[in-house]
Amino acid sequence: MTTQPSAAIEERVSRLEGAYEHLATKADIERLEGLMNTRIAQLEVRLLRWMVPTIIGSIGATAAIVRLVG
Repeated sequence: MTTQPSAAIEERVSRLEGAYEHLATKADIERLEGLMNTRIAQLEVRLLRWMVPTIIGSIGATAAIVRLVG
């Protein structure tokens, strides 16, 4: 195995460290998780606002059909 000159190793390390600027930190990930949890909670509320009236309407329509047919 050959050894590289110190300058070449320092250059490689500098390039690797420069790539770290594009990586997310733990704080970035925690912030994103918080935003995702908030968004999911908002979507759950929207779904319930549509599902409950739809289910109640379906039950009412079914009851009306049963009364007309029966």
